[in-house]
Amino acid sequence: MSTFKKLRARRGIAIVAGAAALALTMVGCSGGADAEPAPERDLGTAVAGEVKAGAFDGTTLTFAGSGGIFQDGQTKALWDPFAKASGATFNQDAFDAGKLKAMVDSGNVSWDIVNTSQFDTARGCGTLYEKYDYDQVDISKVPKELITDECMVPQILYGLVVVYNTDKFGDNPPTSAADFFDTKKFPGKRTVSQSTYVDPQTIEFAMLAQGRDINDLKVDDIAGGMDMYKDLGDDVIGWTTGAQAQQQLESGEAVMGLVWSGRGYGAAAAGAPVAPMWEDWMVMVDSNGIPKGVKDPQAAFAAVNYSIGAEQQAEMTELTSYGGVNSDSKPKVDDQLSEWLVTEHLDTGTTPNIDFWVENYDAVASTWAAWATGS
Repeated sequence: MSTFKKLRARRGIAIVAGAAALALTMVGCSGGADAEPAPERDLGTAVAGEVKAGAFDGTTLTFAGSGGIFQDGQTKALWDPFAKASGATFNQDAFDAGKLKAMVDSGNVSWDIVNTSQFDTARGCGTLYEKYDYDQVDISKVPKELITDECMVPQILYGLVVVYNTDKFGDNPPTSAADFFDTKKFPGKRTVSQSTYVDPQTIEFAMLAQGRDINDLKVDDIAGGMDMYKDLGDDVIGWTTGAQAQQQLESGEAVMGLVWSGRGYGAAAAGAPVAPMWEDWMVMVDSNGIPKGVKDPQAAFAAVNYSIGAEQQAEMTELTSYGGVNSDSKPKVDDQLSEWLVTEHLDTGTTPNIDFWVENYDAVASTWAAWATGS
């Protein structure tokens, strides 16, 4: 049995656009790598969060991330400390899926690590992304269920959660996916993703409300899940960016939203009267992906290995509000952030049926395109 098959206990998380019908809206980095074959270094046994001092003197790496406060936090907590410890130079840039494909197709890959979703690495494993050598990355402290394909090491944990207005529903809060769609019991506008970023987990959430088994899905279920949102009529509004979702919650335009947990926390931190619903939430994970044809895979693996150390993951959580993937990570957070950390609620989260969505990506992409464009 392969290392990957031994690791895989459950199914994972996240979403990626990439069909011709839709523009994938993600961000990443550009970087440098030597044209000559990279040297092999004797790094010893991989230990998460550690790297041999000066092991990568003269090496330049580039991380392609999603920008904003999140990438700033990653840089400070993960990549800059790795550079200091290893002697490497670490560049930052904005990710673009089309640019990644062009790099791989041309054989001129200048990124070393990218921030992407588990669906992206699963769909592109072996074609757009390199398979990991797990002997070079210590994943002993990473929950096995978070590693869902051979081309990923998890980077962060977050969630797609119902966030509700406590002024409206504080005495009678929603407690299920079905409540999100019950406008009689919970009147007011809901906000839900209507971006071009294809999100099967939004559809899965509607399927939970229908009482469906996420591990037993059929293609015909996709349209039915999407119809749940359309049937809300004037009570549903769309968000196309996380920032917009947060603003809709802060302003009270939406009394309930199905949004990324970090954006719910952002609204709460800004003073909005909102709280998370931890029943029927969707577990999401971002992947560290290594582009196919990377010039120095050993250096990329070493950087990822360093980034998943307990201390590094704790600092990243403190800087970004996103949950770490190392089970020994103990971030120091205040009571408000603690309320929004998904790592405290994994027992009630639902992980998606990755295999189904990868196999039926064209079907979900076309259905999502119609939803995103209002057609």
